Amino acid sequence: MTEKTLKNRISHRISLDRIPICFLIVSLVVEIMAVFTVESSPIIRRPWIDLGVFFLCVGILFLIRSNRVRFILGLVFLVLEAVLDLTMTIVFDMTEQYFDFGMLKLRNDAFGILEAIPMNFTMFYVSFSAVVCFSILSIRHFKTEKKAPRGKKGLAVSITAITIGVIMMAASLFGDKQKVNIYDRILTGNEGGVYNEYGVMGNLIREMVTGIFGTNEEVMSSKEISRFVYGNESEPTKYFGVSEGNNVVMVLVESLEWYPFIQDPEFPNQIKLTEEELDELFPNLRKFYKESTVMRNFHSREKTDISETLSILGSYPTGAYINYDYPENTVPYTMPRTLQELDPDIQCTSYHNGFKSFYNREEAHKMFGFSYLTDCYDMEDMSDAAEAAGGEATMHNYLMDGERNLDTEMIATCKDQMFPTDRRFYTYITTITMHGMYYERKNLTAQREKLDQYYTLPEDAEEYERDVYNYMSAVMLFDEALGMMMDDLREKGLLDHTTIILFGDHNTYYNELSSNIKDIHGYDTERYYTDLFNVPLMIYDENIEPQTIDKFTCTADMVPTLLDLLGIRYFSNLYYGNSVYSEEQSVLYSRAYGILVDEGIVGRSINQLLYQAPSVTNDQLEDFRTRTRYLVKKIRVTDQIFRQDYFGKKKNLQSYTSQFRKLNGLEE
Repeated sequence: MTEKTLKNRISHRISLDRIPICFLIVSLVVEIMAVFTVESSPIIRRPWIDLGVFFLCVGILFLIRSNRVRFILGLVFLVLEAVLDLTMTIVFDMTEQYFDFGMLKLRNDAFGILEAIPMNFTMFYVSFSAVVCFSILSIRHFKTEKKAPRGKKGLAVSITAITIGVIMMAASLFGDKQKVNIYDRILTGNEGGVYNEYGVMGNLIREMVTGIFGTNEEVMSSKEISRFVYGNESEPTKYFGVSEGNNVVMVLVESLEWYPFIQDPEFPNQIKLTEEELDELFPNLRKFYKESTVMRNFHSREKTDISETLSILGSYPTGAYINYDYPENTVPYTMPRTLQELDPDIQCTSYHNGFKSFYNREEAHKMFGFSYLTDCYDMEDMSDAAEAAGGEATMHNYLMDGERNLDTEMIATCKDQMFPTDRRFYTYITTITMHGMYYERKNLTAQREKLDQYYTLPEDAEEYERDVYNYMSAVMLFDEALGMMMDDLREKGLLDHTTIILFGDHNTYYNELSSNIKDIHGYDTERYYTDLFNVPLMIYDENIEPQTIDKFTCTADMVPTLLDLLGIRYFSNLYYGNSVYSEEQSVLYSRAYGILVDEGIVGRSINQLLYQAPSVTNDQLEDFRTRTRYLVKKIRVTDQIFRQDYFGKKKNLQSYTSQFRKLNGLEE
């Protein structure tokens, strides 16, 4: 066969099967562009699932003789791919999270909190252009060539393509000996993100198969787990036991940032107000700030549900969502259960003026050890009962009107339950007033009118200026709620023996408000990128002198800190963080975003840094890596504890209880 004859045959075959070949090329372009949109790199290091899917689709198209049907089916395949890729890139734009199977359990909650769905125009135009290109080439072809000849060779090509596709996917999904687990990714990952690893479609299929059929994940023995769990005991700090026997109030303040009530060059685009004006607008937050232990270098990089869990549990498993995957687990080392073990009479309750079904909180909080979770429906009933008894209505469910409920109304309605005088209590409060929705709200009119006395919003104000103006009015409302809480504790004579922890669950990432105020955009910035995640943590305790702690701290530090103050020894390998009063510094690992955060460092792994401040030395970098390696050991065992429901086994629970009590001098 001459070279010319071979070229003619190839050209003829391409002409006959233009639609399947065109589909293969266009679908590869769409997938590569989706990866590039997220990762800024088109490389897919393990493309076997992607290629397997495309070969399978091409093989099916080869089986069909009618070019019209080929076109219709190819178009369906291509549109489906484009929609899925576009959806995954939008999810990443909204959340900076790669898709994982657990997200499906959050789908209802996620749609309940979306302010707006951003359109990734790059992917949209690429997908649209790809579909148009495929349609033009295909329509022209099937108008001239009604049917493609089959024959034995055509059938062989179809079967071969389908076989290759199936083998590629099966080998990658079930037989890949080089699978990268989450621990390896944290420790050794150095070549981009998840989509660079598997592709967008590849990761989607991989997560779906893994979620439905499970994986051959490692299984540690009980001896391995117990050896690690009990391998390290906490070291008391100088404040150990200073709050022993105190009541405890923890307040998760939705989206609380420093910039509304603290003037600082760190926030170049904040509303400029004098110290006196801030005292007028935020009297309670300002007073709390001045009288507390203040962590000005505290960081959170999570969604509300994970921040909430970290502040109650002190750890969080990977690859799952506790509220949905493990609500029946036995977890004896949460804050409520730890306090109940030492003081069976303590009241442990939680309050959220949203819906208790949201994030499946009602079930999760039972697992944590709370007696009950009071939500906005319960508060409405309490308000109605008080009104029926001749009192005043204290609660209106603004959520039904499309607005956020008011934290002041939650405190007014529940303060006697929250802060009883006849027994010791641990009360957990999750606010909602400052949750997103930074537009003009009717139920914050009074706050805006007061703000107007000190600041006039320009008529030509940019969108972020309007957002911060409306956000400030929501913070003012929370300030009033804080004042109500402090006054109630003081009037009941409880304030001098109550420890109060107040913290922000995450920055104001809605509408990129935090980025605009701090003038920090993306990883490649001369500004201190870690500051983007810097939010308030303050601890009020009349037994501790007001002070500022400058070391890097994170959400996982709160449980160890509280145990330390209350004079409770603990097994430190169960918790990711350290007491803020200790010399130990934690590394923040974000379950939601899959990144590490440390002082001046943000990375996907200890090798692949997204940001490193100029001030970070090689010694500091090596120290970060050393601490991260140990954190990964904790994460690995935490995963096993939850997957196996380790403490659900009677023997393991009894062993923990006995050793915990011995550690605290209650048993010999």
